[in-house]
Amino acid sequence: MVKLIFLGSGGGRFMTITQKRCTGGFFLEDGVKIHIDPGPGALLKSWENGLDPRELDAILVSHCHIDHCNDANIMIEAMTNGCTVKRGTLVGSESVIDSSSSIILERYFDNLEKVEKMRSGDETNVGDVKVTATPTMHSDPSTVGFRFDTSEGIVSYISDTQFFPDLSKWHEGARVLILSVTRPSRNRIPYHLNSNDAVRLIKDINPEMMVMTHIGMKLHMQGAEAELAEIEEATGVDTMIASSGRKLLMDKSSITKSL
Repeated sequence: MVKLIFLGSGGGRFMTITQKRCTGGFFLEDGVKIHIDPGPGALLKSWENGLDPRELDAILVSHCHIDHCNDANIMIEAMTNGCTVKRGTLVGSESVIDSSSSIILERYFDNLEKVEKMRSGDETNVGDVKVTATPTMHSDPSTVGFRFDTSEGIVSYISDTQFFPDLSKWHEGARVLILSVTRPSRNRIPYHLNSNDAVRLIKDINPEMMVMTHIGMKLHMQGAEAELAEIEEATGVDTMIASSGRKLLMDKSSITKSL
């Protein structure tokens, strides 16, 4: 069984500053334990939701913006038990891993068993989970999404990006689609998706479940829950918001979501 635990649905600078929605990323367990995009609050929300970050096997960071990477250093500190053991994997985009731009403190690299820089199309494995870096169109041009081939099917994460024609093909076959939807349907900013884009992607990919994350302040204020209901009605796909503490359990026959 694959377990997903979400540690917040917020994104963007104003949501990150105010924490009206948490920004801790999410956790995937399938034999190995992986934390994806540990933004501000990732460490605290992990403990609050019964997750021990010292047990992590890998940390994945899609790009070097603070709402996705702020807690990466302290999560590495936890994964390496205060840098007393050499263990764990760090996977990230060029802006995360390259020394000239990296937000990772240099001393932490020596305590990791594996460090992998990923560009669009690259593949790696964390335990038996195959991870593919997927393309984006974002203000950090090295940003990637992640496609996870798990024991129970595909979980796909579309990180910060604006819509482009080939985006959906990289996430075909996903049973769970975790989608960064920053703006409401009648509002758009460069390098991010809005609710109309979400509908189009969901119809193209046809997942069993869509999880909305990276909700910006304007979408939050206008009512993300109502917008989500419209997306569900338009697509017929089961949906939820990645609120802190929400869980999904996925096996071969079903996907169960918790309150």
